[in-house]
Amino acid sequence: MRIAMLILGLISTAALACNTPSCGTGGCAQKGGALVETITYALEEIGAADNSDIQTAIRIYQKEMRALTPKVPEEAFVGGHFNPAAYTAYSPSAKVLEAQIDLFETIYMILNDRQKAEFPKLVGMYQHHIKFAPKGKSCGCDGGCKCGAGCG
Repeated sequence: MRIAMLILGLISTAALACNTPSCGTGGCAQKGGALVETITYALEEIGAADNSDIQTAIRIYQKEMRALTPKVPEEAFVGGHFNPAAYTAYSPSAKVLEAQIDLFETIYMILNDRQKAEFPKLVGMYQHHIKFAPKGKSCGCDGGCKCGAGCG
Protein backbone atom coordinates (compact mmCIF):
# COMPACT_ATOMS: atom_id res chain seq x y z
CA MET A 1 0.00 0.00 0.00
CA ARG A 2 2.83 2.38 0.84
CA ILE A 3 4.47 1.78 -2.56
CA ALA A 4 1.13 2.44 -4.27
CA MET A 5 0.81 5.77 -2.44
CA LEU A 6 4.37 6.72 -3.38
CA ILE A 7 3.74 5.88 -7.02
CA LEU A 8 0.50 7.86 -6.97
CA GLY A 9 2.38 10.80 -5.48
CA LEU A 10 5.05 10.63 -8.15
CA ILE A 11 2.46 10.47 -10.92
CA SER A 12 0.61 13.48 -9.52
CA THR A 13 3.93 15.31 -9.23
CA ALA A 14 4.60 14.70 -12.89
CA ALA A 15 1.15 15.96 -13.76
CA LEU A 16 1.65 19.10 -11.68
CA ALA A 17 5.13 19.78 -12.98
CA CYS A 18 4.20 19.11 -16.60
CA ASN A 19 0.97 20.95 -17.08
CA THR A 20 1.87 22.70 -20.34
CA PRO A 21 1.97 21.49 -23.93
CA SER A 22 5.74 22.10 -24.01
CA CYS A 23 6.41 19.48 -21.34
CA GLY A 24 9.03 17.05 -22.47
CA THR A 25 10.14 19.08 -25.48
CA GLY A 26 13.30 20.41 -23.91
CA GLY A 27 11.61 23.68 -22.97
CA CYS A 28 11.19 25.25 -19.59
CA ALA A 29 8.84 22.55 -18.36
CA GLN A 30 11.73 20.16 -17.93
CA LYS A 31 13.39 22.59 -15.54
CA GLY A 32 10.33 23.20 -13.39
CA GLY A 33 9.21 26.21 -15.43
CA ALA A 34 5.60 25.12 -15.78
CA LEU A 35 5.15 24.94 -12.02
CA VAL A 36 7.08 28.17 -11.48
CA GLU A 37 4.94 29.90 -14.10
CA THR A 38 1.77 28.72 -12.36
CA ILE A 39 3.01 29.71 -8.90
CA THR A 40 4.26 33.08 -10.11
CA TYR A 41 0.86 33.87 -11.60
CA ALA A 42 -0.91 33.03 -8.34
CA LEU A 43 1.61 34.99 -6.26
CA GLU A 44 1.25 38.05 -8.49
CA GLU A 45 -2.53 37.91 -8.17
CA ILE A 46 -2.41 37.79 -4.36
CA GLY A 47 0.30 40.43 -4.09
CA ALA A 48 3.09 38.21 -2.78
CA ALA A 49 5.29 37.90 -5.87
CA ASP A 50 7.84 40.44 -4.64
CA ASN A 51 8.52 38.71 -1.33
CA SER A 52 12.27 38.06 -1.22
CA ASP A 53 11.92 34.83 0.76
CA ILE A 54 9.48 33.43 -1.80
CA GLN A 55 11.75 34.51 -4.65
CA THR A 56 14.67 32.77 -2.95
CA ALA A 57 12.61 29.59 -2.54
CA ILE A 58 11.70 29.67 -6.23
CA ARG A 59 15.36 30.12 -7.24
CA ILE A 60 16.38 27.20 -5.01
CA TYR A 61 13.64 25.06 -6.58
CA GLN A 62 14.80 25.99 -10.10
CA LYS A 63 18.41 25.18 -9.19
CA GLU A 64 17.34 21.78 -7.84
CA MET A 65 15.41 21.06 -11.05
CA ARG A 66 18.43 21.93 -13.20
CA ALA A 67 20.67 19.68 -11.08
CA LEU A 68 18.47 16.58 -11.33
CA THR A 69 20.21 13.60 -12.86
CA PRO A 70 19.11 9.99 -12.79
CA LYS A 71 20.99 7.94 -10.20
CA VAL A 72 20.91 4.23 -9.50
CA PRO A 73 21.46 4.05 -5.75
CA GLU A 74 23.58 1.29 -4.27
CA GLU A 75 21.10 1.15 -1.38
CA ALA A 76 18.59 -0.45 -3.76
CA PHE A 77 20.79 -3.54 -4.08
CA VAL A 78 21.51 -4.78 -0.56
CA GLY A 79 21.83 -8.36 0.59
CA GLY A 80 21.32 -9.84 -2.85
CA HIS A 81 17.86 -8.30 -3.21
CA PHE A 82 16.44 -5.34 -5.09
CA ASN A 83 14.69 -2.81 -2.85
CA PRO A 84 12.17 -0.80 -4.93
CA ALA A 85 11.49 1.63 -2.08
CA ALA A 86 15.18 2.58 -1.84
CA TYR A 87 15.36 2.93 -5.61
CA THR A 88 12.26 5.12 -5.66
CA ALA A 89 13.56 7.35 -2.87
CA TYR A 90 16.53 8.34 -5.04
CA SER A 91 14.64 8.69 -8.33
CA PRO A 92 14.46 12.07 -10.07
CA SER A 93 10.68 12.01 -9.59
CA ALA A 94 11.13 11.65 -5.83
CA LYS A 95 13.58 14.55 -5.85
CA VAL A 96 11.09 16.65 -7.83
CA LEU A 97 8.40 15.82 -5.29
CA GLU A 98 10.68 16.78 -2.38
CA ALA A 99 11.62 20.07 -4.06
CA GLN A 100 7.98 20.90 -4.77
CA ILE A 101 6.98 20.12 -1.19
CA ASP A 102 9.78 22.37 0.11
CA LEU A 103 8.68 25.16 -2.23
CA PHE A 104 5.02 24.97 -1.22
CA GLU A 105 5.87 24.74 2.49
CA THR A 106 8.03 27.85 2.22
CA ILE A 107 5.35 29.76 0.35
CA TYR A 108 2.68 28.79 2.88
CA MET A 109 4.86 29.86 5.82
CA ILE A 110 5.00 33.34 4.34
CA LEU A 111 1.43 33.87 3.10
CA ASN A 112 -1.22 35.33 5.37
CA ASP A 113 -4.58 33.58 5.89
CA ARG A 114 -6.33 35.42 3.06
CA GLN A 115 -3.50 34.66 0.64
CA LYS A 116 -3.44 31.01 1.72
CA ALA A 117 -7.14 30.75 0.86
CA GLU A 118 -6.74 32.40 -2.55
CA PHE A 119 -3.48 30.74 -3.63
CA PRO A 120 -4.79 27.22 -4.42
CA LYS A 121 -7.81 28.65 -6.26
CA LEU A 122 -5.57 30.76 -8.46
CA VAL A 123 -3.22 27.84 -9.12
CA GLY A 124 -6.21 25.73 -10.16
CA MET A 125 -7.56 28.48 -12.40
CA TYR A 126 -4.21 28.90 -14.09
CA GLN A 127 -3.76 25.17 -14.63
CA HIS A 128 -7.27 24.96 -16.10
CA HIS A 129 -6.49 27.89 -18.41
CA ILE A 130 -3.16 26.46 -19.58
CA LYS A 131 -4.86 23.23 -20.72
CA PHE A 132 -6.73 25.22 -23.33
CA ALA A 133 -3.97 27.68 -24.30
CA PRO A 134 -2.75 27.33 -27.88
CA LYS A 135 0.54 25.48 -28.26
CA GLY A 136 3.53 27.78 -28.16
CA LYS A 137 1.80 30.16 -25.76
CA SER A 138 2.89 28.34 -22.64
CA CYS A 139 6.23 28.52 -20.92
CA GLY A 140 8.23 27.16 -23.82
CA CYS A 141 11.07 29.66 -24.17
CA ASP A 142 9.60 30.78 -27.48
CA GLY A 143 8.45 34.21 -26.41
CA GLY A 144 5.23 32.92 -24.86
CA CYS A 145 4.50 33.45 -21.19
CA LYS A 146 7.06 34.40 -18.62
CA CYS A 147 9.60 31.71 -18.08
CA GLY A 148 11.43 31.70 -14.79
CA ALA A 149 13.56 28.64 -15.49
CA GLY A 150 16.52 30.43 -17.03
CA CYS A 151 15.87 29.64 -20.69
CA GLY A 152 17.75 31.03 -23.60
